[in-house]
Amino acid sequence: MFERYTEKARRVIFFARYEASRYGSPEIDTEHLLLGLIGEDKSVYRWLPKTDLETIRQRIDEHSTKLPSIPTNVDLPLSGSAKRVLKHAADEADRLSHRHIGTEHLLLGLLGEEGCFAAMLLRNGGADAESIRVEVGEIAKQQSTADIHKSIGSPGYRTASAGTIEIHGVHRNAERVRDAVQRCRMYNWHWTKRSWTNADIAIARKSGKVSFNLSLARDAENFELVKGGWTKDHCFVCRWELFESQEDPDHGTGYTNGHDWLCTECYIKFWERPDFFSSSYSDIT
Repeated sequence: MFERYTEKARRVIFFARYEASRYGSPEIDTEHLLLGLIGEDKSVYRWLPKTDLETIRQRIDEHSTKLPSIPTNVDLPLSGSAKRVLKHAADEADRLSHRHIGTEHLLLGLLGEEGCFAAMLLRNGGADAESIRVEVGEIAKQQSTADIHKSIGSPGYRTASAGTIEIHGVHRNAERVRDAVQRCRMYNWHWTKRSWTNADIAIARKSGKVSFNLSLARDAENFELVKGGWTKDHCFVCRWELFESQEDPDHGTGYTNGHDWLCTECYIKFWERPDFFSSSYSDIT
């Protein structure tokens, strides 16, 4: 479902789930998505000149029914409105001809669900969907032009940009894959194969931000230690989802350098075969 999402957009969903559990909500609603969004991406404040995180959180506190918090290891579904917000976000990305779905699209998606509480808070904060849409479109055009000039001068451009590479049965843009592999190879990482297991994390109580530095949890007033709270990760190259599973080794096993992960297919393709892009392989179509 979240294959097109940028890393920031994925973290918004993660933080929204955390916010819902804090409020004791049985589902992830639009206001939780909003808290996740503005907590994760401070750049959205340029479109909210009349508000800030604390004001929005105060309004949500006043609006929400006080319930006991729900353990963070309990899965929570998206509400109907939240599902529509994600659909609006995908529609906004398609309308702008963007392959990815980012935080800017999630912001537009929230504004698109006009009757929801989050959209009202955004409008009161000065957000205007049409202005945001125009600015996002202009930024994308500038980035696209810069990427084209940069790519044309890169080694292997003609080979990689010619088509797609099939990874896990999905055809992916070869140029994007090549760039991810180059970033991965910036350092001579030692990769170790192991099963994915849920990781403990520390979460800042006020902002919802996540850290793997578990020593922060000693400050119990400001941080919460969540056992097994990090339940999934993604391949650095193809974004293949990795999660704890004994029944599904493709999703439950990968290679890690201690920070990032590679799925087994990308490891074999791009790490064990370092000359992949300089040769003529049949799976670049």
